[in-house]
Amino acid sequence: MSAATRNWLGLALCYAALFAVLGVWMQYFPVWLHDERGLSTAQIAVVLSGMTVARTIAGPLWAQQVDRSGRPRLLLLSLSILSLAAFCAFGAAHSIVWLAVASFLFGCAYPPMHSILDAFASATAHRDGFAYGRVRLVGSVTFLAMVLLVGYWLERSTSQLVFWLIGGGLVLLVLSCVVLPGGPAPTPRATGKAPLLELLRSKPFVLLLVAAAIVQGSHAPYYNLSTLHWLDNGIGKTTAGVLWAEGVLAEIVLFWFARGSTDQLRPTTLLALGGVAAAVRWTVIGATTDVTWLFATNWLHALTFTCTYLGSLRALDRRVDPSQRSTAQGLLGAASSGVGMVAGSLLGGWLYDFFAGGAFFAMALWGLIGAMLALRLRRLADSSQMDDVASTNSRPA
Repeated sequence: MSAATRNWLGLALCYAALFAVLGVWMQYFPVWLHDERGLSTAQIAVVLSGMTVARTIAGPLWAQQVDRSGRPRLLLLSLSILSLAAFCAFGAAHSIVWLAVASFLFGCAYPPMHSILDAFASATAHRDGFAYGRVRLVGSVTFLAMVLLVGYWLERSTSQLVFWLIGGGLVLLVLSCVVLPGGPAPTPRATGKAPLLELLRSKPFVLLLVAAAIVQGSHAPYYNLSTLHWLDNGIGKTTAGVLWAEGVLAEIVLFWFARGSTDQLRPTTLLALGGVAAAVRWTVIGATTDVTWLFATNWLHALTFTCTYLGSLRALDRRVDPSQRSTAQGLLGAASSGVGMVAGSLLGGWLYDFFAGGAFFAMALWGLIGAMLALRLRRLADSSQMDDVASTNSRPA
């Protein structure tokens, strides 16, 4: 077995463990909080918001530490151990205050692993010559499998199973981090300045963060409210689950074919595609609950999420110095999964109370704004104003 194959397998194992935890957490941990801790929907939102706040703050700080130390594998192992310890606190917490504290601690350790692993895997893939998208899709496949299997198991078991599945997944995550491959040699820092501050002084980089955050944040009402919206309009739970599965399958297909189908596109083209597709997708969801139309457009998840995700990563690869890459990835994660999702959730939830499905029209507008910002970023690159932070790569964005 070649070294590149061993490295691919090590990264794939880590992605599988990481997304197995994510699949159970996102879909079923609120059920555990409701059934086992007796929390209301509003209280669950308060508890889980602690994780969102923590990931937004801690993600860039941990990622910056990777750039400063040049040891991503050690940091991933440390964070996996901290994640397991923090999650165990949920078992001892019963009041909403202590559950929120446990959520904050878990958010400081587990979510930042995603952006750090993405940067680590991308650099390793570039060095070893394999497609990053194909190792990343292992995470998507695992996520989908866990959502379907755990849903099936919960129909025959109690929600206490959720706690043990997440805990077991975190144990596997620790073990997978132990066998992660050695990454590329650390890139020396050109200056003694903090990467975080250097990056945030770059206007084009901040524009990239805003564009990605808006398009990804437009997904928040879909994640939070689409199933409720469909059930309220006569769509069954099984059909709603299949609609969700269709979106994840579309994501998996694009990750698999990413090298052949999207490598020739500029990062800003991918970002703009994601924004325009979001405008179409959310318009359809807001306008109709006809299952035929929903199935016809839900495959656009391959563009709304995956193209935006890949475009953002490739913009970082092309426009950010390798010595700042992990920090940039952490900031991107904080913007997209933190600030963008919180803003989308708050706005979408407020509008849904007044306009029901009409709230998705506002998210369609967000998609168009994100696409326009991506095109603005392209003009900056084309006019040679993209004076990015210490970049030595001159390929267009």
